[in-house]
Amino acid sequence: MFRQLCVMARCALCCILLGLCVTSSAQAVCNSDEKSSNQCGNLLYDIKKYTCCDRSVTQGPHLSCCGTTAYNKLDSSCCNNVVTVGLSQTVSSCCGSKAYNPLNQICCGGSIQDKTSAHTECCGSGLYDTKKQLCCKNQFVQLKETVNHVCCGNATLNTLKQCCCDTLEVENLDSACCKQKLERERASLPNASQPTTSSALLLKDNRQMDPEGSAYSETPHCGLQPYCPLKYICCSGKLFSKTSDVTQCCGEEPYKLSEEGVLCCDGQLYRGQPAGSLCSGNVPYSPHNCTVCQEHVHLPAGQQCCGQKTFNPHEEICCNGHSHKGKADMTCCGSHAYNASSGTHMCCSGHLHDLTNLKNKEEAECCGPVLLTNKKEQQCCHSAEKSLVYKTQPGHSCCGHWYYNMSMWSCCAGQLTSKPTHAKIGELKFIRPLLDFSKSAICKWPVLLGTVQSVAVKQNKRFVVLKEALEVNTTVKSCGNSLEVGPLDHCLFPVLELGRTYLWTKNKQSKYEPLADVTGLTTPLHTILSLCQHNRTCYTA
Repeated sequence: MFRQLCVMARCALCCILLGLCVTSSAQAVCNSDEKSSNQCGNLLYDIKKYTCCDRSVTQGPHLSCCGTTAYNKLDSSCCNNVVTVGLSQTVSSCCGSKAYNPLNQICCGGSIQDKTSAHTECCGSGLYDTKKQLCCKNQFVQLKETVNHVCCGNATLNTLKQCCCDTLEVENLDSACCKQKLERERASLPNASQPTTSSALLLKDNRQMDPEGSAYSETPHCGLQPYCPLKYICCSGKLFSKTSDVTQCCGEEPYKLSEEGVLCCDGQLYRGQPAGSLCSGNVPYSPHNCTVCQEHVHLPAGQQCCGQKTFNPHEEICCNGHSHKGKADMTCCGSHAYNASSGTHMCCSGHLHDLTNLKNKEEAECCGPVLLTNKKEQQCCHSAEKSLVYKTQPGHSCCGHWYYNMSMWSCCAGQLTSKPTHAKIGELKFIRPLLDFSKSAICKWPVLLGTVQSVAVKQNKRFVVLKEALEVNTTVKSCGNSLEVGPLDHCLFPVLELGRTYLWTKNKQSKYEPLADVTGLTTPLHTILSLCQHNRTCYTA
């Protein structure tokens, strides 16, 4: 009966409640393997390696579905169950079954057309420039002579001199038609309301006053009932007498911190617990009797956890809750482990890619989690929010994660402006995740680790003050409380946010420039040292 209950409860919580974690029979029941398989039609498949789309299995995990086709939203788009490769769905729009880049193209009358400027819009199935032209009756394109020109039927008029009569005829403002129209418009306007002082506009001070007239805080309420917090405690809307200054709430029940054998687990209060008991979710257990990993019970006690299972840290490596054999020279990439020095795999933002079948492994490069294999046909654009893959096009360039037509747009410090790029631009600089870079890019030269404290722009040159900067080479050296680096070309580099920590490398002029944002890393210094000194191992006695 216990075995059936454990299986029904997915084994963990039920086993603890029934006290089975100390028996050998419970171990077989509770230690069921984590399922990684799923069903796709009549086929069983590994969800860590494949994706199922409408009973069709495709290699690659966690992909999106477009009908029966699996695709990656970072380098492809889906429109009406048709995949367009080379344009991320995060920046695309659909025109029927075809995806397009709305930054440079537009869908008019069901047809994708190239924009002639950043201000191009549809006029029926044709195009017009909203800065220079007017679209009248959604089909007639007219010249916009001034900013005061608007449509009147198929024609245009200047609102400072003319009006559009009910018959859609253009008349001068002194004509009878225009005067009548102006009178009707004035009559239809509501009367201007006069400002009034009413009780609805007066704010009352709800705070109570002491006898001398000074204000103190509002009386607290437990639900709708006011109470004195010196004598009572409110637990989830229920009022209880305070028996001690150390009375606390656990869900809807009060308890004293000084009580023995009391344990509060996720709002559930347990009494009479053995000394040293701990919580696993909302259930207590004794670590002296068994090992609990994410509410999964294992015997014996005293083991180390890796996700829901136990592992041996002397022989295995734990990667995001998945253990792998062979600790020496192994590095984590998401939930996978690999030998970074072997050259057979590349880790891109936690996604592991196999390079075995690539002809030119040296050309392989990360673009966020996606692997670029053909730099001539693929363009990667980076911003702080995302990294996207585009199909390479002439006359286009990156501005953050956008891929823009330089005949319509210009870019400065990661910001797009709706005017053509006239001056010849240098090579744009991107700030990417640290682990997207190869070991040689990080470890060949000294690097700087620092948090942005202040930024100044002088004549299109940017200077950055870093606080508590560290220079990392074979040793780690402090650069003092603050260090100014620069100059950087203001337009070529993306915006550096105050308070964020970046990794800096030296350029050909021996000037530091930002390479990677390491703010999201828990221990960026350890990550850098681990990458550059991965063969060094620490041993404990």
